[in-house]
Amino acid sequence: MTEWKWNGSRWWKFDFHAHTPASSDYGKGPNQASLKKREKEEWLLDHMRAGIDCVAITDHNTAAWIDPLKAALERLKRKKTDGFRQLYLFPGMEISVHGGIHLLAIFDPSKSGSDLEALRGAVGYKGAPGESDGVTHKSFAEVVGAIVERGGIAIPAHADKRNGLFTWKGQTLSQALDCDPIFAMEVVNPALQKPQLYNEKNPRWTELLGSDSHHPSGSPGQRYPGSHFTWVKMGVPNIEGLRLALLDGSLSARRSDQESGDPNDHAPLALESMEISRARFLGRSEKFSLGLNPWLNAVIGGRGTGKSTGVEFLRIALRRGDELPPELESDFEKYGRVYSNREDTGLLTEESSIRVIYRKNGDRFRVQWNDSGDLEPIEQESGGEWRPAEGDIRQRFPVRIYSQKQIFQLAKTPLALLGVVDDAPEVNLRSWSEKWDAEQARFLSLRARAREMETGLADEPRFLGELDDVKRKLAVFEEAGHADVLQLFQKRSRQKRTVEAWEESWNAAGDQLRKIASEIVPDHLDKTDFDPDSAEDSGLLCLAAEALSRLEEIRKALEALSSQANEAISRWLTKKVESSWMRGVNASEKAYEDLREKLAGEGAGAPDAYGELVQRRQAVERRLRELEGRRKQVSELKTQADESLRRLLKIRRERTESRRKFLDHVLGENRHIRIEVAPYGSGETAKEEFRRLIQREGGGFEKDVDSLLGKLHANVDGPEDIEKNLADIKDRVRAIISGRSDSNSLFKDQRFAAHIRKLPPEAMDRLELWFPEDSLHVRYSATGDGRGFRSIQQGSPGQKTAALLAFLLSYGEEPLILDQPEDDLDNRLIYDLIVNRLREVKRHRQVIVVTHNANIVVNGDAELVVALSVKGGETRVESQGGLQEKIVRHAVCAVMEGGRKAFEDRYRRIALEDRHV
Repeated sequence: MTEWKWNGSRWWKFDFHAHTPASSDYGKGPNQASLKKREKEEWLLDHMRAGIDCVAITDHNTAAWIDPLKAALERLKRKKTDGFRQLYLFPGMEISVHGGIHLLAIFDPSKSGSDLEALRGAVGYKGAPGESDGVTHKSFAEVVGAIVERGGIAIPAHADKRNGLFTWKGQTLSQALDCDPIFAMEVVNPALQKPQLYNEKNPRWTELLGSDSHHPSGSPGQRYPGSHFTWVKMGVPNIEGLRLALLDGSLSARRSDQESGDPNDHAPLALESMEISRARFLGRSEKFSLGLNPWLNAVIGGRGTGKSTGVEFLRIALRRGDELPPELESDFEKYGRVYSNREDTGLLTEESSIRVIYRKNGDRFRVQWNDSGDLEPIEQESGGEWRPAEGDIRQRFPVRIYSQKQIFQLAKTPLALLGVVDDAPEVNLRSWSEKWDAEQARFLSLRARAREMETGLADEPRFLGELDDVKRKLAVFEEAGHADVLQLFQKRSRQKRTVEAWEESWNAAGDQLRKIASEIVPDHLDKTDFDPDSAEDSGLLCLAAEALSRLEEIRKALEALSSQANEAISRWLTKKVESSWMRGVNASEKAYEDLREKLAGEGAGAPDAYGELVQRRQAVERRLRELEGRRKQVSELKTQADESLRRLLKIRRERTESRRKFLDHVLGENRHIRIEVAPYGSGETAKEEFRRLIQREGGGFEKDVDSLLGKLHANVDGPEDIEKNLADIKDRVRAIISGRSDSNSLFKDQRFAAHIRKLPPEAMDRLELWFPEDSLHVRYSATGDGRGFRSIQQGSPGQKTAALLAFLLSYGEEPLILDQPEDDLDNRLIYDLIVNRLREVKRHRQVIVVTHNANIVVNGDAELVVALSVKGGETRVESQGGLQEKIVRHAVCAVMEGGRKAFEDRYRRIALEDRHV
């Protein structure tokens, strides 16, 4: 949390009545002797620790401690003593006036003890200093006159207690109540019944509370520093600011027993300052800096002094330019444009930059903008340094900026006003949009998946027809006896193929043996290279002849085996043909051939197609089962999509309801304006939205579109009827897409139906999601008394502006910036509407008003007034501060319309200024 020493007025914790050991009754009790010896520094620290900001030193008829306390305060400040905090000392005295009444005399901190001693001598006090038993020689009115003559404020002390003014009666009290210089009194118990004479005269004295402390501490119910005090609103604590604050009454002075908490607490969102560098007329030669106040800031000045320029530069820095209605965009364009020559209306230079310090929950952020875009958009202060920060400026740093022209345009276009309503945190559009977008995405996904799965279902009729054909053919096969013939034929055929394959494996055995026999005996050994006379060669040749003879014997044996093999084959073939098995094979083939001829005659196909048909039937049935599963999935997806659509309708109703609740809450007691939500009532945008959905934004088919949408708001008593009409419109579009026969009669131009049929399926999904925007019915009271409400469209520009201002000032905690809201308003509306609302609004949100009307500034009790002027072709701050400062009051009277009159109306500020300032 960074302490904010803001510009202008703030609330100061003021103890109007405090005693020191200089009063003889200080510390009265068993410890009085030691308490009377307390040091000045200890007395000051008692008030500092209690959080007191200002204290009036009001000892009984003495000023003995005033100067010593001032000196002690300087010593504490120099030494930076632990517990030290700034404390403003107002020299004063509790004077015992002739007749026994106590009167507080309070003076500016610049006064000294000698000034108070001189006052005591001037009023002829006869008693001892510090005592309260003596009284003045002069009367009550004369003492008051002497105080005021010397620049002080006279305040009857504890008027409702002993030695208080209300102990007087009759003519004595009457004369005191007629004492004009009195405008405040100390009252211990504000609930106590005041004298009848006071009620009759009703002097409207501001009621104050002081501690009247005579001890440094005490238990609850006792009086000590910080136990009883008054919050006083001033700029800088001085007698001038104090006087005007007390003249304001409860607006600037609040008793501690009637104020819970610290009135300095302010909205967590506030603009701390703005700085403009190197703009054309702002900050050209040196930076234009403006520190702001957390409550009501009033920017004043003559025409052409740059007041509105500052507002528009704020709009640029805080990225709010797109909030302007189209009618004002051209006017705004010059504020963000670099001028090129003297005739160019642009208000920036290439070096221009805008910086705004935004306080958010105690943290400081710097929002920056320049034309080149090289400044960090967001920086956060950390450890005394600025570091880049992330986020969206509009989302992180909310602010409301309205010019009078902008407000007037809002009054003319309820839909633009609807956007303002949706921006309210109570409506919570962001959360609603997240919920809507998530459910919308779910619906569109479900519809897309259903369509994707439906694509395969188009083949189902074909599969059903094929299955019917297969079943019919199989039925012929599976008639009585046919199946047995087919099964036996297939069995014998398999056996026959097996036997034939077996035969093939050995029926060439005889030939193979004969071939081997012919090849097994080689030619005779060539004897050319052998010597017959050689024993060795002769021996080898004998062995060769022997081998050849043996092989010859084997050849003869193989030829005999070949004959045997051929005989075995022949015998096998003869026996097979004569076997009962072969007769069975022949019978099955004959039965099969007879069956084939019969099937061919009935168109069922060849008998060997049975197996294929069985397999095909199984394949088709499997595919149909898959399609049935897909059909169920499609049905489930459509059911889920329908449920999603119902949820979307519920979510859409929630949006209307949140708008309605918000408007009822903020305008429930408003006497100037009524705003009602008309569900789906925006006929002006319904056609545009519908055309976008049917992809015909460019126009065309006017009669059919008008005819279709004309039913939306026809014969309706409530939103349910509109929902039914909307459902009927969507059903008619579905009828066109589906090609229902009755759809052709719905439209005059068949090209419209043809266009609709060409739309992609996603377009119908989007149409299902369409719910026309709500509308607002804005009514205002011309008299501002909560009666006679009528449509705002019937009002004058001033009445329209007044009504919308009443709404804009009714809600929100983000900073509110108003540029000349009083234009088009008469003084009664300004006072009844703007001034009264500003007094309430500024308690919980920061308001910055650019204005020419002094009623807003003075009667709205601005905490900061900034007067602008033009010098050397540049906007300058002429003066700034709270209304309690004379230089500010003079600026208001000098430059504002109705300046002095406003002061005269404002709690006697001008009427009493000649006598009290």
